[in-house]
Amino acid sequence: WYFRKIKRIEAEKKLLLPENDHGAFLIRDSESRHNDYSLSVRDGDTVKHYRIRQLDEGGFFIARRTTFRNLQDLVEHYSKDADGLCVNLCKPCVQ
Repeated sequence: WYFRKIKRIEAEKKLLLPENDHGAFLIRDSESRHNDYSLSVRDGDTVKHYRIRQLDEGGFFIARRTTFRNLQDLVEHYSKDADGLCVNLCKPCVQ
C-alpha cells in the first residue's frame, strides 16, 4: 500500500481503476510537506486525501487525538474503524 513518490493525480487515476473498489487506499509521500505522507482513499467515484503528519518524538497521526507508532498501525486502525475518515480502509490499491 506504500506507493512512495507518486503524485496526487496519479494516485487518483490508480484508485479509480475498475479493479479497485470503494475503500481501496494507498499511502504516498506528501508532495507539499517533507517528511509527511498522504493517505488517498477511494470513496465511490471520488478519491479523498488525508495528510499523515509525523510527530517530533516519532509516530504518526491524521487526527491529533489518535497517534500511531508506525504507518502499519495507522492502516490497521482505520481498516477496523473509519474514525472520521470517509470510509474504512479496505484493500490496498492494485499496483
